[in-house]
Amino acid sequence: MDNEIKFRDENHHSEGKKEWTDLEWMDEFYKFLQGKIPDRITITGGHQPKLNDKKAFTIIWYLQEHFRILPAHIEKCANCKYLFDIDVEGIYWETKGKHYCGGCDSLVPENYDRGKR
Repeated sequence: MDNEIKFRDENHHSEGKKEWTDLEWMDEFYKFLQGKIPDRITITGGHQPKLNDKKAFTIIWYLQEHFRILPAHIEKCANCKYLFDIDVEGIYWETKGKHYCGGCDSLVPENYDRGKR
């Protein structure tokens, strides 16, 4: 997508994590929104975010769909709640409006959405 911002990895050079995937960046942000602050970041005075998984992903979704600044191919599994790259694994159950990662896609019936599996 032309308007999509590419994640920068300069903050990770000192840790040897120069080549993080979009999924790794998004997972760190998702956990950050839930109050799991990375060791290299300091937030004081009770300013740490502390959202549940649903609210945290709503912010990610908004930044993906409305502002188009986060990669749209990262989704949250409706079952296990982990983030995954839909371009690599998983399925979207259109009639239910839910995404399932590769580890949980067996929960979707074989003939879901008229056999698109």
